Amino acid sequence: MKSFKFILAALALTLAATASAQTLKMTHQVSRINAYEASTSVNLVVVKPDVKLDALDPSVFTVETNGVERNVKIVYTCDDRGEWTDNGDYLAFGLEVSNARGVSPLVSRGMGTWSTAYPVKVALKPGKSIKAGGQKYTAVDCATDHALRNFLSESDFFRRGTFTGPSTGRPGDETLTWGAYEPEALRIDGQKNPLVIWLHGMGEGGTDVSIELMGNEVVALIRNDIQSHFTTEGGDKGAYVLAVQCPTMWMGTAKGFGSGSYPSLYSDVLKSCIDNYIDSNPDVDPYRVYIGGCSNGGYMTMNMVIRNPGFFAAAYPTCEAYADVNISDVQIQQLANENIWFVQSFDDTTVRPTEYCIPTYKRLIEAGAKNVWISMFENVIGTDTPGQRLMGHFSWAYVFNDQVTGAQEQSTADMKPSNNGGGSVAPQGFHNLFEWMNAQKLTDPVPAARNPR
Repeated sequence: MKSFKFILAALALTLAATASAQTLKMTHQVSRINAYEASTSVNLVVVKPDVKLDALDPSVFTVETNGVERNVKIVYTCDDRGEWTDNGDYLAFGLEVSNARGVSPLVSRGMGTWSTAYPVKVALKPGKSIKAGGQKYTAVDCATDHALRNFLSESDFFRRGTFTGPSTGRPGDETLTWGAYEPEALRIDGQKNPLVIWLHGMGEGGTDVSIELMGNEVVALIRNDIQSHFTTEGGDKGAYVLAVQCPTMWMGTAKGFGSGSYPSLYSDVLKSCIDNYIDSNPDVDPYRVYIGGCSNGGYMTMNMVIRNPGFFAAAYPTCEAYADVNISDVQIQQLANENIWFVQSFDDTTVRPTEYCIPTYKRLIEAGAKNVWISMFENVIGTDTPGQRLMGHFSWAYVFNDQVTGAQEQSTADMKPSNNGGGSVAPQGFHNLFEWMNAQKLTDPVPAARNPR
């Protein structure tokens, strides 16, 4: 009998404990993806709790993204998109930056794709509790395993579209995807605005321009650090940005993969896409259209300048993959009249500068080029994780970090790589790539109809 009473007492205690161990349900709403020098990362998770919390203490929560436990830096009330609002119905968990394997939702398989499964889980740390609506909760139920189909990022600031036109070198059409950043303040000011074009590398091709914008931190072009270097016709700060994406890679040709020996499949359709954008936006200044890109996109930058002399006010090819052996002496004479600023790291083993930009640059100087420059870095040191050394091919990090502040002396002598801005010379007196770019303006742009194909 005593044993039976003991069992009943124990059961009562268990039921009481279970009754007091309340679980608060939260529903995952959306995650925010941030772009960094060498990856992307989810750094904000938005959820909707069934009951509003009485206090917001980040130290009691744990958040996992794709199986990686993250450090919660801040918790705040917000709307369903993560924007702060007092007494909001939603909660945002701000996470510390992490380089851990698996944190990036962008997966590279030749060309980038967003992860098809990216679980997110919010919970309480062991022994922690929270209060909501006067009730104590000792557990949180909030987990999802679906893909990041609905996410927030800086790419949301870009208007998106497609453009279809004839292929180059073979029958049929090609369709390009594009994203355009058009600040409202510039759209309504009644003035002409400079246009900055970016072309992606091999890993960012496809039909989702957010991959191009986020994969190499192209969104840095719309941040204030870089936007502040540009001025409109009316003197306001800022520029339009047009990022164009091809479905495969810019170096694709009718005869296979090429580095300038045969025209890119996308040569004509890209030029027509740019023409169409300018024609559709009369507030774009045709005298100030700037084009650049990295690796594959650097190749395409060179390809576009070679095929369309006198059209672009300046070019900024980065770790460009247009082989020097495929640039003729006639083309060098033409390029010598263009405004070009090359950027690369000397330790790049993916696109070796000794076979690409360096010999091309030296030939241009020999041909009498006056406004052609090159910034040659020793290696690539990141800033997201201070002191982190990145692959030598990642020299676009210096462009998007606004760290290209010098150039090599205009000479055919050996390069003197420098991580101090890329060189010791201030081109035309400008101590920054984008300030120099902003100052370049055509005196008589070549009309689209006269551009050689």
